[in-house]
Amino acid sequence: MKALIDTNFMLIPGQTKTDIFTVLREYELVTLDLCIRELEKLAENKGKKGEYARVGIQLINKNKVKIIKSGKKTTDKAILEYAQKNNCAVATNDRKLIAGLKKNGVKVIRLRQKKLILVE
Repeated sequence: MKALIDTNFMLIPGQTKTDIFTVLREYELVTLDLCIRELEKLAENKGKKGEYARVGIQLINKNKVKIIKSGKKTTDKAILEYAQKNNCAVATNDRKLIAGLKKNGVKVIRLRQKKLILVE
């Protein structure tokens, strides 16, 4: 099964030292070009969030996550459409996105208690 990684999920390794790629090893990992652009924009910042984004970018490249061209303007809409069309789970901690995904029957992978990753 595929798992689409959202921008905020890519920040987790920098924030918590959780190896999301080991935990998600049974999935074929993909992300959208929009998520990568968001991550690159965050990486330009100096503070903690910029540092987390830079770690996320390095790990995306290291783990050879497939980047899908979306052609959409809003990331959340593109994620939902891709997940529905390709029957894949979405790895995210974005509450608003999670609500929309669940409402549309898309499986969600998320971090809880800074360690445990759940599939809902």
